[in-house]
Amino acid sequence: MTQPTSSDLIRSAREAFNRAIAEKDARRIRPLLAPSYHLVTGRSDQFHGADEEEKRWAELFQSDPTAVYLRTPREITVNEAWGIAEEIGSWQGEYTLRQAQGGALNGELVHASGVYAAKWQRTRQGDWVLQAEIFTTINFDDACIPPDPI
Repeated sequence: MTQPTSSDLIRSAREAFNRAIAEKDARRIRPLLAPSYHLVTGRSDQFHGADEEEKRWAELFQSDPTAVYLRTPREITVNEAWGIAEEIGSWQGEYTLRQAQGGALNGELVHASGVYAAKWQRTRQGDWVLQAEIFTTINFDDACIPPDPI
């Protein structure tokens, strides 16, 4: 039997991440993240730390059961000698829009999609974990809120 390649293992990890999101299980997301994981969202918000990211997903799943995101890899480039890799792909998501006051859901389902880049690193145990992800929103509904100006 052929051993899976690093690219195969990364694709499997991405599929596990997508399944965890679809099944609203934040506990299954945490093992896929390096402790110093960093995220730049499609709205340019930034978050740092795997433990914080697990909490963010758990809160999202609780507050908005409609929220779902799917990441689809297009290309994975691996540096086997160093145990690092880049994944680039497309993402799509939907969630229920919140009203500004009180954070209540107002019932309007919003769709957005775009591209992403992810950096993976192989652990000493041979697992691939995400070090960083950067999402860029390209397509969006009129209700989507743009990033704050800088």
